Amino acid sequence: MLAPQIPFDPQESPLSYAARLAGVHTGGRLVQFLKDFGIEPQDMAANKDEALSLLADLSGVALGDLRANAAVPVGKRTYDLRGELVAAEFLANPHTVFCPACLAEDDRSGWRRGHWEWSLSVVRTCSRHGIPLVRQAKGPWDDVFHELEYIVPERGEDLQALIKKAKPRSVSPHQEYVIRRLNGKAGPEWLDAQTLEQAVRATELLGVLVAYGPTQKLPELEADDWDHAGSIGFEFTSRGEEGIREALEAQFRKFDDASGTPGARKIFGCFYNALAHSKSLKEPGDIARILRDIVIENIAMPAGTKVLGVTLPERCLHTVASLAKDENLDSRTLRDVLVAASLIPEKAPAHYPIPLQKGRDVASRVKRIVNVSSLPDVLACARPLVDQLFADRMLTPIYYGRPGTKGRTQKAVDRDEIAMLVGKLHAKAVELDSENDGLVPVSKAAEKAKVPAVTVVHMILGGFLERVFRLAGQDGIAAVRVDPAEVKRHRATCSKGLSAMEAFAALKISRNILWRLVDRCPEEVSLAVNWIVGPDDEHRILWFDPAVVEDFKDRFIHPARLAELHGLQLWEVASRLKRRGVQPALLGEEVGENFYRTRDLKTDLFT
Repeated sequence: MLAPQIPFDPQESPLSYAARLAGVHTGGRLVQFLKDFGIEPQDMAANKDEALSLLADLSGVALGDLRANAAVPVGKRTYDLRGELVAAEFLANPHTVFCPACLAEDDRSGWRRGHWEWSLSVVRTCSRHGIPLVRQAKGPWDDVFHELEYIVPERGEDLQALIKKAKPRSVSPHQEYVIRRLNGKAGPEWLDAQTLEQAVRATELLGVLVAYGPTQKLPELEADDWDHAGSIGFEFTSRGEEGIREALEAQFRKFDDASGTPGARKIFGCFYNALAHSKSLKEPGDIARILRDIVIENIAMPAGTKVLGVTLPERCLHTVASLAKDENLDSRTLRDVLVAASLIPEKAPAHYPIPLQKGRDVASRVKRIVNVSSLPDVLACARPLVDQLFADRMLTPIYYGRPGTKGRTQKAVDRDEIAMLVGKLHAKAVELDSENDGLVPVSKAAEKAKVPAVTVVHMILGGFLERVFRLAGQDGIAAVRVDPAEVKRHRATCSKGLSAMEAFAALKISRNILWRLVDRCPEEVSLAVNWIVGPDDEHRILWFDPAVVEDFKDRFIHPARLAELHGLQLWEVASRLKRRGVQPALLGEEVGENFYRTRDLKTDLFT
């Protein structure tokens, strides 16, 4: 063992310590010193176990202390660093890395020391002085020994110039995490569940995507760029999957309005490619699974598509084009119905994703579409009854046809919904072989009782009528026969207040707006609906209290009614409201029309 014994600095690398021993005991360079004591120089440069053991015996320093500050090779381009397996790319080699301020302090007190932290590529800022570390490219062959006394010629004023040139900055939280982890301290749960290299790689690559965008070429990034990327990425990876998803989904949203059908490589660019083709990291870790999930959840891809090495077993999403092709439908009609079903926005781009089953359900509806113009024939009833069935929500309209084009937006109904309505009516009826003098069709009974035809339909479905028959050989509502006298007896019970048609007519709004107001109940701007329940409580008859409707009409008003009341054009009403700064109590985006409180309208506003 050498004497005198030179203390080992806990922050020093074994290679630096060996160089100090050489300087103190021989006054010469490291290579000759190692040869003199039977230590293979290249083994020492590589921190091989045999070289470290010989150095421990020579210096009297515990082998564990030396090994803790070295990346010890355990396989081809694989190293053990304090129990963490890392690849060669994780290390700063072949660069010599140093802090000029640390070297200046060493110059004042003795021999220069190389810190073990500086050997890590992720360590780019001096934790003591808060300045960027200097990365010196490989020069002569003996640079592999990183002898700071010789390969960093700057001293005195020249070294001070390097210090002044450095821009102060705080240590990246990403760098701090790595050092804490190597010191045995726990960190964020998700990061700690990855290997150290996976955690570092995921953080930096995500930071590159967020900070520099998907088109950034990774080889063009400098050390300071990677340091910045690490800081940005750590904001997300430190919060685990939730944070990572937040960053990736935000990146995805940037392509919401992109033309064409951008894929994962277009959207995530360098981030996706690095995870798909990493040379330094065969298994990228959980970050790949998270990105794969994001891709599968947002991009329509056919079965068999490979996403980061995993084959998609079945399609999860459709676009309008792919759904139309699979279902053999006209894409324009399908798109319009998808908009009406709120599965896609009105101006959705071509790549907008549609959930597989929901898309198929809508496609099935399109195949079952019956145009409103055909409903009187299909239902076998008069057109006024069709309108009443829509008004009372006994039929649900399917809208299609592009808004803004010439002509009205078309409406249709699902054939299955029609069949269900007619089926329920027929189920209430007893089959009749021939006409009976005491029985009449629904329309005739309504005429005799002086009620809308839909009221008779309600009476049948609600179980109010006992004498309901279905004429054999006829279809639809026209086949139903009822006793007009029985209809008259239940007229008062089943015709309370205002019907839906009477309510929206009184308020001068469409039936769609009326029902949206009903759906908002009991919000301030809403309408309450009442129900009549008969013997069959599965069916209810709606009615509106005239006092409630009148009260709503007194308290709230919409621009079309204001224009009618004051003999103005609609645009002029809107302009005056805007100039006075009158805010609506309910926005049109919610119910289809702006509603204003009448108390907010000054008397001189429209005079």
